[in-house]
Amino acid sequence: MKRRFILLLVMPISLLGGCVQPIPSPTMTVEPQREINVSDNLDSFDIVWQTINDTYFDPTFGGLDWNEARERYRPLIAAAQEDETFYELINGMLFELNVSHVGVVPPDDKEQLDLVLSAEGSVGIQVRLLGDEAVITSVRPGSPGAQAGLRPGFVLQRIDGQTVQEIADETLQIPPWHERNRRKLVTGAMLSRLYGPAGEAISIIYLDEKGVRHEQRIVRAEREGRVALDPAFPPFFVEFEARRLNGDIGYVRFNAFLPPVHERFPEAIASLRDARGLIIDLRGNHGGVFPVRKGLAEQLVQERVLFWSYKGRDSTREVYLEPARDAYTGTLVVLIDVMSLSSAEEFSGAMQAIDRAVIVGERSAGICVVGDVIQLPNGATFIYPIEQTRTAGGTVLEGHGVTPDVEVKLDRALLLQGVDSQLEAAVEYIERRVPE
Repeated sequence: MKRRFILLLVMPISLLGGCVQPIPSPTMTVEPQREINVSDNLDSFDIVWQTINDTYFDPTFGGLDWNEARERYRPLIAAAQEDETFYELINGMLFELNVSHVGVVPPDDKEQLDLVLSAEGSVGIQVRLLGDEAVITSVRPGSPGAQAGLRPGFVLQRIDGQTVQEIADETLQIPPWHERNRRKLVTGAMLSRLYGPAGEAISIIYLDEKGVRHEQRIVRAEREGRVALDPAFPPFFVEFEARRLNGDIGYVRFNAFLPPVHERFPEAIASLRDARGLIIDLRGNHGGVFPVRKGLAEQLVQERVLFWSYKGRDSTREVYLEPARDAYTGTLVVLIDVMSLSSAEEFSGAMQAIDRAVIVGERSAGICVVGDVIQLPNGATFIYPIEQTRTAGGTVLEGHGVTPDVEVKLDRALLLQGVDSQLEAAVEYIERRVPE
């Protein structure tokens, strides 16, 4: 069986002119039993070790003896004769740092790349682990999933022949080491199987509201919102919606902090300015880039304010927001869950720290450092962290995540009734705060 390496792909600063953040999660497979260039791999190992040694934001390496790690792993790398062994060893060393945004990804193979954000086809459903069950949490109207009769609250049992447990067992666990990140990784692995080439069918087996077992073949539809940011990367599919909920409450949702969100968000704010309050739904948001998340935050503050600081090896950068001319000043609620990643965590955690927004939902995974990326002599891509994100209040988000002010879990029984308990809690907060 091919071993799957599920890592985070980041964009270099030179491409987007800002702080590097992840676009999760490509699923790479490595063919075992293939001979490799030992010299190139040793050179690659030395570059990886030295880069961390010179640039890692924590000079103590979290208590890890980095010199000793080199002595342990380099002889093993020198003896490795297969691709799979090389990647397991070098990532094993890096994972001892217990930090996100780190790893060595095999050379690009477009046939193996499967990014939820860049996949051209979708069946239009979202899935989350509720307990041990893979529960459908939303179905986009008019999507292939909706046409097949899928509904929130249905439980997926198999995707293309694999059980949820088999998918979990096959998913490589990467730092930070805690249960929230495990759930995030397994959920991401399930989603990566639901997305894929447009026009291809996937097979799913699920339980309906009565526990009756069904099997369906659903053809992925072509996605809208294609955005080509740079020739070095595949196009991304950016979703954005803005509307009014019952009770005259504004609602905005987008799946990544990527263009053209920074253009559409001010337009949405202008149209919702007179609403009782505003909900920004970042559940399942994949992260994105610095200019977009900073630009959005500046639409929501009234005065210049410290928003983030980035601690590097030898210095700390402070980032202040400069308020937009027509910034939104009303009541603000941000929804998050375990799949709210990186920029979504920076945005929500910083809004919470300056008391600008109430956070509702589930605690995020804490995948939040600044990284960079280089190509190694053996053609692999090396992703490595260079700065640690902190909120204005000094909270380190990496590993810790964002803890909601109002913690609410999704509930399968309520989903089957058409009730999104997290969204309902956000609405109720605004209704209490801003009576009609």
